[in-house]
This record gives sequence, C-alpha cells and structure tokens, in this order.
Amino acid sequence: IPKPDNNSNPMSSSIFDGFDAAPQISNPKNVSQSGTMNSSIFDAFDTPSQRKQPKSEERSNIGSSRSSSLVVNEEEKEDPELPSLRTPRLWMQWRNGILADAVARRLLREFGRYMDHFHADLIDPPIWSFCEVNHPLIRCSAVEVLRTPCDGEKLFDGLASCLESIHNTCQIEKALVVEQALRILGAVSQPRRIVLSTLLHTVNGRTDLAEDVIRDAAISQIKRCNSFGLSNDDLADDRNTLHHHASQHLRRLGVQVSWQLELCLWLHRSGVIPLSSTVLKESTIAVRVGFILASWGKNHDCLDTLIRNDPDCPLDHNGGRQLWSSMKIIAGLEDGSKKIGSQGSGGWEFLVDCRREEATSMLRKRLPGSFLIRPHREDNGVFTLSFKTNLTPASETESVHASKPEKISSGDKPPRPSGNKPVKKDDVVQHAIIRLSDVGFRCGSFGPFATLLKLLEAVSASLPFDLLFDKPPTEGIIKEDDLQPSPNAAFLRKFALSADVDAASQAAMVDTSRNNLTDIQSDATENFNDYRSSQLRRFGMFSQLLTLSDIRTQLCAVASADYDDYFLEASSLDDIDGDSVESLSDDTPLGLGVEERYASASRLIRPFLNWCRTLENQCIYFIAPDLEEVSGEQQPCALAFTDSAIELAPHDESSMLDGGDSMIRRMIQPNSGVEFRTLRVGEGGESAMIVLFSKSEAIAWLKSSDMDQNDKDALYRLQRMEERRVIEPIAISDLNVKAFSHLSDDDDEEVTCYRFVDPWEVEALENREGETKSAALGREYYLAFSVNSVVNSCEAMKRKLGGQHLLAMWSNQKGALRLTKAIASVHPPWERDAGGDLYMKQATIEEPTVFQNSIRQHIYRNALFNRLDLPQRFLSLVQVELLDLKNLTASAGAALSVFALLRLKREGSSAPLTNKARTLDSAATHPMKIVKSSGPNAPASWGSLVRFRFPLPEDVNCDGVSFDDDREALFKGPPCTLQLSVYEKKFMSDISLGEADIKLDALSSGGQMEEWVPLRSEKYGINWFARVRITLRFELMCLPSGDEEELPYSVGLSKIQQLSRQGGTHEDKVKRSASTPDILSYFESMVY
Repeated sequence: IPKPDNNSNPMSSSIFDGFDAAPQISNPKNVSQSGTMNSSIFDAFDTPSQRKQPKSEERSNIGSSRSSSLVVNEEEKEDPELPSLRTPRLWMQWRNGILADAVARRLLREFGRYMDHFHADLIDPPIWSFCEVNHPLIRCSAVEVLRTPCDGEKLFDGLASCLESIHNTCQIEKALVVEQALRILGAVSQPRRIVLSTLLHTVNGRTDLAEDVIRDAAISQIKRCNSFGLSNDDLADDRNTLHHHASQHLRRLGVQVSWQLELCLWLHRSGVIPLSSTVLKESTIAVRVGFILASWGKNHDCLDTLIRNDPDCPLDHNGGRQLWSSMKIIAGLEDGSKKIGSQGSGGWEFLVDCRREEATSMLRKRLPGSFLIRPHREDNGVFTLSFKTNLTPASETESVHASKPEKISSGDKPPRPSGNKPVKKDDVVQHAIIRLSDVGFRCGSFGPFATLLKLLEAVSASLPFDLLFDKPPTEGIIKEDDLQPSPNAAFLRKFALSADVDAASQAAMVDTSRNNLTDIQSDATENFNDYRSSQLRRFGMFSQLLTLSDIRTQLCAVASADYDDYFLEASSLDDIDGDSVESLSDDTPLGLGVEERYASASRLIRPFLNWCRTLENQCIYFIAPDLEEVSGEQQPCALAFTDSAIELAPHDESSMLDGGDSMIRRMIQPNSGVEFRTLRVGEGGESAMIVLFSKSEAIAWLKSSDMDQNDKDALYRLQRMEERRVIEPIAISDLNVKAFSHLSDDDDEEVTCYRFVDPWEVEALENREGETKSAALGREYYLAFSVNSVVNSCEAMKRKLGGQHLLAMWSNQKGALRLTKAIASVHPPWERDAGGDLYMKQATIEEPTVFQNSIRQHIYRNALFNRLDLPQRFLSLVQVELLDLKNLTASAGAALSVFALLRLKREGSSAPLTNKARTLDSAATHPMKIVKSSGPNAPASWGSLVRFRFPLPEDVNCDGVSFDDDREALFKGPPCTLQLSVYEKKFMSDISLGEADIKLDALSSGGQMEEWVPLRSEKYGINWFARVRITLRFELMCLPSGDEEELPYSVGLSKIQQLSRQGGTHEDKVKRSASTPDILSYFESMVY
C-alpha cells in the first residue's frame, strides 16, 4: 500500500479541541521492520497507517478494517478479484461508544461553561467546617445570582445551538448524546447534577423527563423529615447527641439539593424550564425543607429568616390551616370562588408614594371605586386611603353624570341618587386615615382587622359603590416586581447577607453568655443543676415546636394553594412548546375537586406534618405532664447530722411543713390564753366585722408553749408569717378607733394586732377596672399582666439554649406570649383521658361538678406556669347580674326601692349576711327602683351588677386541697356558693324580702348561669323571686419578680381603713373570746 497523502484531508485538532480526527504522526526516518503500528487508537478513530508490505500481506490485512471508515485514494483500490470482508459488529460498537462518550463529554463541558455563571455546581464544604455553628450553609456570592431574573431566551438559545452544532459536526443523534451525558452524570446518585440533568432534558425537548428529575429530588428531600421526627436532637443537649453528629452528611446533602431546586425554579421563572403547578409546589417546599434540616438545632438565624420571609408564590392560609390542624372543613373550600383581592398582595399593591394633591389628580379621571394608599411621611404606622367617589363635579354635564353609574355597575349596590347636589372638582376624591397598631388596622370606626385587605373589604362594603380591587394604580407604586426571580430569592438573599457577618464575633458573644451562665451555675448545688437542666429541656422543646409550627403554616399554605396556569403560559418558549411531550407529573385535571385537592396537598406535606406531630407528643410530657408530675406534694427538708448519725429534719424556712397555719390552729384551741377581739369598722349599712388578736399576746403564747425560747425568736417567727401573708399586721393607730378596751388613756406605745388571711380570700370589686388591678390578695401579691415581665422571665433560658440568635428568633415569634397562650388553653390530663375510667373515691363514683372542674383546670394551668418558673397566674372572676325581682303572690302595686347584699362563701358556712352583720368580702348594691311589669316578655327591671374575684392558691393540688393539713383544716376549698340577701329600702328601717344560697355547681368557665331564685324569709316564707345571671371567668395576672420597688397594697387592709375613715372602728362587746371551746364556729363566722 502506498503511503497516504498527508496533505489530503489534514486533521488539525485533537479530541480535546474538536471532534475531527487527530493528525497523523509523521513516520521517523528509521522505520522499524518489526511490523509495529506508528500511532495508537487514542490519536484517531481511523486505523493506524502501516509500513509498506508485500502484496500477499496486503490482501490478508485489507479485510481487517472497515472500508467505510478509511480514506482510500484511487491508487489504493483493492484488487477486484478478491472479495471485501464486513467489519466486525463488536468493533462498530466500540467505535460508536467511544465517539458518543467523547461527544457527550464535550457537551457537558459546554453546558458547564454556561452553568458556571449562576453557580450551579457548588463544591461541598468539608464536613468539619459544615459542623460549625455559624457555618453560612451557602456562599453569599452564589446567592447574588438570585438578585436579578435569568435571561432565559439567551441561555436556552445558547444551549440549543451547542447541541445542534455537535449534532451537525459528528452526525450523531441528539437523543443519543443526551442519553450518554446523563449516563455519565449518574443523576440519580448525584444531587449536584439536578440542574444539569434538567437542562439536558429540556434542550432535548423532553420537558416531561425534566419535571420528573425535579420532582424526584423534591419528594426525596421532603421525605427526609421522617428521620428528624424520630431523633432526640433537643436544644438542651447542645448538639451533643448521636443523631446530630450522624446527620451532618444528610444536612449537607439537603443544602445542595435545595440550591439545585431553587436554581430550577429560577430558570422556570425566566422561561427556560416549563413546570407544572404540582412540581412548583413540591420544589418550593423542598427548598425550604432542605434549609430547615441543615440549620435545625444550630443555625437559628436561618430559621428566623425563613419564618419572616414567605415564599413568593400563591398561598392559601385558610386551606393550609385545615391541613396542619387536622380539621377537614370541605365546605370552606369553594371551587372557583375567590375573595376580592385574593390574587393580589394583600392590598399593598395600591401603596403609592404621593401627596394629597397628586392623589386627587391621579384619581379624578378614573372610575368610581378606584383607590390608592399613601404612606405618612414621618409615621410608619399611619396611612391615608384615597378613593374616587360617584359624586358628580359641578363642571360636568348631565350626560356624563348619567353615564357614570352604568360604568360602575359591577356590584349589586345601587348608585347614589342622581338628585344630589354637584360638588367641587376635588371633592370627588375622598381621603380617610388608616392606623396600624398592635391589635391591627383601623379606619375610623372600622376595625381592628388583622390584615389591610380585610379592612379595605369592610370599607368597601359600607360604601354605596365597590372599591375596585382589580384596578391597582400604575404610577408611583411602592413595591417590587410582581414576581421575584425565584420563590425563595428573598429568603436566601437576606440569610446570605446576615450569614456573611463576622462569625467570630457572634461565636464570641454566644460563648461569653454561656460562660457567664456557667459560672453562675457552678456555684449552685447538684439538685439545682438537675432542675435547671429540666427547665432548659422544657423551654428548648417548646421553642423547637414553635419554630416548626410557624414553618408548618407556610408550607401548608403553599401545598394547598390553587396555582394558576399563568406561570406556565408566561414562561413557556415557542421553541420547546411545539414538540414537547405532555408532562407526566402534571396529572391534576383542571376541574380537580375539593376532596382531591385536599388529598394531594396532604400527601405532599405529610412527612413534615409527621415531624411536627411527633414533636408535639414529646412536648406534652415535658410541658403538660400528668397530675403526679405537677401536683405531687413537695416537702423541702434539711440534713441534720452529728458524729454518729444523719437524719432528715424539717427545713427552717419551709413554707409547707410549718407555714404558720399549724400555729394558728393551736392558738385557737381552748385555754391558749390568746384573746380574739371583734371590731366593727364603718357605720350603718357600710360596715363590716373583723377579728384581731394582739401581737404581744401572740409573743407571750409562743414562749409559753415552748415554740420559741425568747422574744427575738418569737418576733422572727411572726415576721416570717407576715412575709408569707399567713397573718397581716394592723396598727390600731391607723384606725379611727372610737372604743377599744385594751387601750387606756396613758398608753403611749403603738398597739399592733393581726388578722388571719384566707388563701382563698374574696374581694368585692367596685368597677370593671378592678378586675386587673394589682393587689395583695390571699397569700400572694398579684400584679397586672405585663408583657415585659413575661418576656424577661424567659430571656435567661433562651440565652443559655442558643445565644443571641435564638433569643432574637424567640422575640420575633413572640414566644413568651405564645407559651402563655399555649399553657392557658392546655387541656388537663383528665380531659385528655376522656372516655377512660370513672373517677372513684372510697369505692364510689364521684365526678366533680362543672364549677369544680373549671377551678381544677386553672389550678393545673397555674401549676404549669409555676413549673416553668413563669410569673403568670390565673384569678377567678365571678360576675353577678341582678336582672329582675317579682312577687308572684301579690298583685301589681307601687314601685319598690330595693338593694341586695351578696357574698361568695364555702359550702356549709353559717355566717349571716345582713345589713347589720357583714364581712369584708361582701358587697352591697345601690338602691334601685323596681317597676312592676307583667307579661311573658316583660323587660328586666333591676339591672344591678356585682363582681367578685378570688385567687387560686399555691401549694395546693388540682382538687384545691392544700398540702398542709393544718391549712386545709382551717381553710377548706374555694367558695362555691353565692349568698344573696334582698332588702327593701325604707326611711327608718330596711325590710328583708328574703335570702337565698345559690350553688355554682353548673357554672363553667366562660359560661353563664341564669335562673329565678326563690327568696326565703323567716317571717313570710317564700314570696319573692329574683332573676339572677352569674358568669365565671378567669383573668391572667403576674406574680412579682422581686425587682419591684413597691409591692401592691393589701385588699383587706385597704377595705378596713376605708370603712374606718367613713364610720370609725368600734369593739363588739358581744363577740369576744379567749379561746373558748366554740372558737372554731366563732372563727368561721367571723373570718369566712
């Protein structure tokens, strides 16, 4: 064979530069005679040139190569007498495979060059760096790509031309090249190649396969929530758990997949990748799920930014609520019916930066109902609503005036009558002030409303024409573009900017705060450390549950939203719509029913909801445990040890073992030597009876009973009882004493007496403001509910758990208030176990009454607040309305002037309630004239109102039984009966119409009880009936934190001083005892 001509068809590039064959290597001058080849298969796809051989050897080698792939010159033609041999099939497969592989790699390099501009192939950080607390998760430079939309047409044209060029050059089918490129990528196991695989399918015209790649990645991402639902990765563990360390690879994978999916959504918004509504939902949710998993338990800044930035996509919060609350209200989802402005931006698309004159000029020539919203120049919480009315300017003709109503007849409202007088030119545009406060949006008498859109709808309903929500202004609008470059662009950009801050300073801040708390803890005992650890775990779990709940609201709103087809229509390109195959993943018909939409959304979000419900079940044990955990009797003890033995002894400062009630119980026994005096404070109908004992006699009794050795110890004991409000001191000099036998004219020393304080002390309120007024009531000090007090009580715990970032997220979420609401509405264990065993006591069924159950509920909730070291406490409020009074035995006569005395008491109490003998906790109504009326619908003729409140004591179990037996013997349970006495007001002497004891057994929290009560009179029997309505509520207040400069004043002491100033103080000579055997009944009648 002659030497081939090197000048014919020269090859100028290698496989790495082009797709032509590589140039032949020229033969050296000294050619080897061993028959070896001068070039390898890696230089060209043609057979190597051989040295010149005899004809016999030529013929044997001719059939070993493919005649179709050789460049044969005219002089190299075979002998026609010899038959040509077919090229082996295996060699053809090798050749095609090598060529396809080379072409596919060249295609991947070209696509990678395009993708490098938007960081589609981020390198995974090393695992040791990713485990750091302040790792940014994603580079700020990469997120900058999402600042602007992608030039989709240019990108698609470039990728398509690249594939077309390779196809024309190598004469290989496009599908074969793309298939080989996908085989090289291994897209199923390479999450970093999602964007590249999607682009390959899209350029090849297989958008259905592109959707499947995105959908598979999104579903796999969402299913990873199941592994976190079964973990024990709590904040209190400080990332020192097996699951946290084992999940680092999964977290890093989640970030990479989320970034790839967000880029796919970014390309979709630019029209490169057409996606169905189902894939859009799944991808948007999967992006957020990936960052949630990556930052869970360590990067609170990422979670906070994600919560505060909703995705830029359709949201349906009403439908989403049905998903996460497990309430399937199908009737609330109406097909095809959308509220006014539901497709907008909540009313903010009407925000325009202009002045009053400019707004009038803009709206004057528009249709009636057109409106805009103007922000205030200085106050960010004040806006102005400017709207065009249907009034007629004076300059317009009657024809124009008549044509206006036809233009605006979009609603059912009739237009204004045409007979109205014409107005000035500028008065056709009216202006109203909108104010934003903590409770919501207000506009005059409208509001407050939670959103601006609801306020605008209410204003529109009150006008004689509808506001045009579908015609927003076009000039001076204060808002961004209709669509962000991608659904999560705002979240990623804000998080990347905050993560770009110096991480070292943040870590130092966290470490400093933790070291400070560690130093404080190092001085505490081991028991306190265990208690602190349990508190951290409770707060940590609730904080994580709160975070998941907020994120759940977002994701469920995305899953249940009804996406419009404008996403697909606006972003599809003509080049790929013609021959593309219909999406396999878009299996949702246009007429999808409510049931199917609910089921589809439920399947989509189910793994995340399972995670939330698992955490809820874990929180129940720590936040709201069983009764044994909450109301178990606690008895602080001290160690008494000697050289030979160690034993437990009562703690000196224990408020449970010896809180002072045992001393009172012994003091009131017969022959104790302590004299109890009864004083009447006030005069006439405004008076009350109180029982006091002397401080000097109490000291003498303590020494004589061997409870204390000297006066100093006795004084210290009394001071401790004063601090715990077991007794309350009253200086006789503060009272306007008219007669007191213990004092003589030459006594200069101030006399101090004590009164007993009931833990269930009842206060009669004068007005509604007194319901939340600070006071010393019972044995505790109560302050008006304060948000600052609640927030400050949680701050130290949050700093310990997660530093400044967790505290900031807790504040943004209003975590302290939401924790308060959660505990205030928690169901006690006996309600959670409804349908179980009946409540048994002494082998008999004993179910509590409705009133007792309401008291038990709020005692349980107070115990939960106490368990978390929170200051919130519930107080009981009983409101009594006297509606009517009738005498059924007498005919209608003259009007009566009546008043009533009311008092809350315990069951079985025999203390009288008359206009001559009352207690401090009783209330009297003002005299009212009762007009007698008849008929079935006769109006109420009385109309007096009385309010009571009483505390729910500490150190009691949920049944209201005190842990101290002595206290329980003296003050047994809450008041459960309303004592009512009605009198007719006379000039000389009031006449009793009767009295009644009304049991509150049927009264429930938030409910009311209304009934006609018969009044029994000792002289006339039952003649009168009173119509009474009773309401029970519970008001939330706070305990002092210890930083207050002054504690609130005592309710009982202030009432005593007020009555004393009005009518003086007199000693009752009748009721006087020196610990007689009937002291218990006397004590009950005077103190209760």
